[in-house]
Amino acid sequence: MARLLLLSLLLSVGCLTAHGQDLRTGVPTADGGFLVAGDYIAWLDAEGNVLRKRPLVRPLTALAAVGERLYALDEGGRHLLRLAPDGGVAEREKLPVKGRLCALAADRNTLWAVTDAGEIARRTGDDAWAVFDFNAQYAGYYPSMDFRGVAAGGGSVMVAGIGPDGRPAAFTSARGTVWSERTLDYTEQGLPCLFTAEPMSLSYDASQDRYYLAGAGGALLALPSCSHCNSLTRYPADTLFARIAGETKKLLLGSDGFQRVEER
Repeated sequence: MARLLLLSLLLSVGCLTAHGQDLRTGVPTADGGFLVAGDYIAWLDAEGNVLRKRPLVRPLTALAAVGERLYALDEGGRHLLRLAPDGGVAEREKLPVKGRLCALAADRNTLWAVTDAGEIARRTGDDAWAVFDFNAQYAGYYPSMDFRGVAAGGGSVMVAGIGPDGRPAAFTSARGTVWSERTLDYTEQGLPCLFTAEPMSLSYDASQDRYYLAGAGGALLALPSCSHCNSLTRYPADTLFARIAGETKKLLLGSDGFQRVEER
């Protein structure tokens, strides 16, 4: 019995250790590296090597930088967190939304946030938050959305999530008030396909002027300005959490500690 209890404890610790290595989100840093977070927060160089890291009380699920200000979300999604330079929480802010905050994005001095209740919030500079209730405004026209990702750049913003039937969907806007659905189809080996993976995050790559939708099954869908030119790449991860475009490299983060640095 003692041996069984010990084995059970060791297996339990092993599972916790493996789960504790997941990094889910990140932003590029001014020195060409990356700041990444998940079950811990770490500063990486351009090759993905850890320069320093610190533990977190609660895992972080989203990061966004507006100038020198760094914002984050934790698993609870009840507050917007402003992080101190050392990665600690300096301030908590309650947004005027009904749902749980699920994702962040920044474009110059504008910060975007989306919720699982279909809300899209934005704040420019020190202005008040403006909240667009997508589900209320487009009731009967678009399905009710549980948003999982947001990204902005190149004069537009994109949101992605899942509808009541569990299917992913994405929408784009120039100013965040009028939204159009973005097709998620692509061609593989000459055959038409549709992206069906659960969305994990959206990102924008300014050097390529295209969005990237990361999802379950290691799927990464490239969404260029040409809506008929989407392309899919698969990575060896059960879940691809994020694609982060750095100055010269791109960093991919996935489940079970998956991490890959590639040339941009």
